[in-house]
Amino acid sequence: MFCPKCKAEYKEGITHCPECDVELVQEFSEEDFVNFVKVFESTEPNLTVIIKSVLEDAGIKYFVPGENMQSILGAKFSFAFGADIGNAQFLVSKEDEKIALELLKEIDKNGG
Repeated sequence: MFCPKCKAEYKEGITHCPECDVELVQEFSEEDFVNFVKVFESTEPNLTVIIKSVLEDAGIKYFVPGENMQSILGAKFSFAFGADIGNAQFLVSKEDEKIALELLKEIDKNGG
């Protein structure tokens, strides 16, 4: 389930986005992301928080499909606890892509 407004992903059974208070949809179409590009991907919830902070400090609007599906244990235990494992994909507008990539390159070099 996905929020059509903020693009957040939720587990099956949730019907409204708690942030936007809109009805969730089953899936997105390609058109929903036509003006957005992926600048980072992570399975680590702690890293997700850091990346969000970096983008917010720079005033870059972003979407993170998969964020709410990440496990607090991280990908190391995906073989045993696969229910909540997911990749958080950071999507930014094409206009902000170069700036976001520049800001996140050090995180990527250090094992992000």
